Amino acid sequence: MVTPSQLRILQVISSSATSGAEKHVVHLSRKLQEKGHFVKVVCPSKGWLPTVLEDSEIPSKISMMKGTGWYRTMLYLIHQSRKHKIDVIHTHLTRAAYIGHAASLLSRTPVVTSVHIANNDQIYKRLARGTNRLVAVSNFVRGMLHGKGVPDRYVDTVYNGTDFVDFALSDPAAVKDEFKIPHSRRLIGLVGRVCKEKGHLEMVEAMKLVRKDHPEAHIMFVGKVEEPFAEEFDDAIRSAGIEDRVTLTGIRHDVPRLLDSMTMSTMPSHIETFGIAALEAMARSKAVVATRVGGLPEVVRHGQTGILVDLRPDEIAEAVSYLLANDDVREQMGANGRKIVEQKFTVGEMVRQFEGVYSRAAGRE
Repeated sequence: MVTPSQLRILQVISSSATSGAEKHVVHLSRKLQEKGHFVKVVCPSKGWLPTVLEDSEIPSKISMMKGTGWYRTMLYLIHQSRKHKIDVIHTHLTRAAYIGHAASLLSRTPVVTSVHIANNDQIYKRLARGTNRLVAVSNFVRGMLHGKGVPDRYVDTVYNGTDFVDFALSDPAAVKDEFKIPHSRRLIGLVGRVCKEKGHLEMVEAMKLVRKDHPEAHIMFVGKVEEPFAEEFDDAIRSAGIEDRVTLTGIRHDVPRLLDSMTMSTMPSHIETFGIAALEAMARSKAVVATRVGGLPEVVRHGQTGILVDLRPDEIAEAVSYLLANDDVREQMGANGRKIVEQKFTVGEMVRQFEGVYSRAAGRE
């Protein structure tokens, strides 16, 4: 593919939290700007995302997207599309998809819409027109869109990328010292918001079984505990009798450093459209135990970069115990995972593919 000339892109996302879609917008916008493309991000409310965009010197606009803010944001997109001769409006999440669709119809600017989550909303079928493109974060999501009536010719699969391969290795002992964890413990990680859907209850039950053969095992949960889930989660830890083998870190901005301290990582999710946490662990050379749901089998290669299991505590425990008992296998899986990330899942590769998607939407191919 011929390297595209400068593209002019409006990124529109209807959340400013710290989840995967928001981080994706930051990585994508930063790299596009580095490559000489014009990028401006429109997002709601002050919070994590606007702060990071400002620190990264990425032009942005805070614009509310609920109530009458919906209409004002649409008008702003139309104005910006005309003022900057925008090639593509790239939307993320459902509310942004509706606003971008309306702005596109009135400004005649094509839309690229990323589908980050499983969603039954009809907006995605409506967007499949003209030169618009829908981007699925996995083939699982692509199949979901096809099943909802979106013609496959409008859909591209572009996997998320990670920059975790770029960070220098850190000292595992320093992390254990910070959290007052004995150096003899072997850390098993689960990175992501702490909630039922991410499999935290199943992981607690699995750890109860793992400890029978591996008393040195210690679980580290990295992420914010969702408030409605907190009491149930605490009760589960107490019932399993593993209070002294659990560390909760809360929200962290040094996840690569924490991953370096772990023996392996886990992702026992009930559903995942992609599995960025698994990808990030692989980037830090960690074997991953994950459930065979959604897009996770597209990230974790069973027997090569980790072990895929059903969502059952006994299966999770068996896989974790096997990797704890087989250092050579585990380390080889970690090395394989790192290599695959470097080949297929870097931010640079993700951006290269998006350049192609933008060019097709803008009619340059």
